[in-house]
Amino acid sequence: MKLNAASEMLPLSWNHWSKIHPFAPAEQAGGYQQVIKNCQNYLCKITAFDACSLQPNSGAQGEYAGLLTIKAYHESRGDAHRNVMLIPISAHGTNPASAVMAGMKVVV
Repeated sequence: MKLNAASEMLPLSWNHWSKIHPFAPAEQAGGYQQVIKNCQNYLCKITAFDACSLQPNSGAQGEYAGLLTIKAYHESRGDAHRNVMLIPISAHGTNPASAVMAGMKVVV
């Protein structure tokens, strides 16, 4: 489970980071693009992945995106039958919901 501590989230509220207009021209957002690209590069190096996305932001959306990625991986290898997700009874409610939405069979 993901936990974003308040101290980790604090920099996102800084005016020079959080106040860029969503429709600002790309040429005016070079610093933001560099920070994001550096973070993606670090994560790719750490994980040995070829690419990395910093979206989605929420835990439930990330969980769902991760399950879709796992499912696509198995399907790409001809292992589409690997579609069972083991989830403990104590799991957060989004866990089985995400698994079902991703087309998996949930076993508690």
